[in-house]
Amino acid sequence: MSISVREFELLNDNLFSITWNDNHQSYLLLRDIRNACPCATCKAALKGFKKKIEVKNPECFELISVEIMGSYALKFKWGDGHDTGIYSFESLLALECKKD
Repeated sequence: MSISVREFELLNDNLFSITWNDNHQSYLLLRDIRNACPCATCKAALKGFKKKIEVKNPECFELISVEIMGSYALKFKWGDGHDTGIYSFESLLALECKKD
C-alpha cells in the first residue's frame, strides 16, 4: 500500500501533525521541517562550504501555508517567503518526532 496524507494540521507555533492513510499520526517540529528543506538552493548550500544550515530568523520557522502536491508530497510556505521545497511523504515520515 502506498503512503498518502489524509489530513494535516498546525498544532501550535512549533508543531505540525500529519494523519496518514493508514491512520498513523506523525508529529513534526517546524524547525526540523525547515532545516530539512529539499529545494535546490538549500541542498546546494549544504554541499558547499557550509556543512549545516541553521536558519536564524524566527520568521523562517513561521508556517504560512501548506499544499498537497499531487499524490506524493507537501509544499510549505514559510514566513520569510521561502516556498520552493517540495517534501515527499516519505521524507516527512522520516522527520517525525519519536516518543521516548
